[in-house]
Amino acid sequence: MATQSERSFLTQNRLIRATVDILVEQGYAALGEQRICMRAGVSRGALRHHYPQGRYDLLPNVVESLLDEEASRMASLGPLSAKERLYLMLYGLMAMPKRQASVAILEIWMAARGDAKLARCTQAVFDDVLVRLFGHVPGQPADPEELALRCLLHGASLHRFSSDYDGEVLQASLRWAMERLEPPPKVSQLLPTWLESAARTEPALA
Repeated sequence: MATQSERSFLTQNRLIRATVDILVEQGYAALGEQRICMRAGVSRGALRHHYPQGRYDLLPNVVESLLDEEASRMASLGPLSAKERLYLMLYGLMAMPKRQASVAILEIWMAARGDAKLARCTQAVFDDVLVRLFGHVPGQPADPEELALRCLLHGASLHRFSSDYDGEVLQASLRWAMERLEPPPKVSQLLPTWLESAARTEPALA
């Protein structure tokens, strides 16, 4: 018999995963409480119990959950510099251009730009991305290579929403770019483990 705490965790996890599914498959415009609840197999009352303000409580938790997964995978590799992290993420995007975590986070980030309340609710978690995911030292300007890698990562991720998006073409373009860069030696050693963990966790986001 599951405890109340365990049941609450399972319900919240179902709601978060259902939200990710809808964001990836249909986009933010299709996100509604009834649709989320039907996908998650829970009542609207359960959603409001755990997230009283609906999407404004739920979506920050969605971003937090996805970032936790990515940050935990990074942490499992040991200490990494910002550049090593960025190279690993770029190689991961090249291997799996349709990773659902990236798409869901981008959908929420773009929606927050047009919704002041959502922007306020998600600001803290998005402000932590530079440190938690990219390993950037707070208050220290990014050097040119680090910033260029971040721009490449963001641009490649945003291309998912372009009218001429094609996953195979994006992979080829990233491969062309990566062949012209010189990643830190540690990246090649860690890359197989990174890609294996990404492939293993991706079905959980489906």
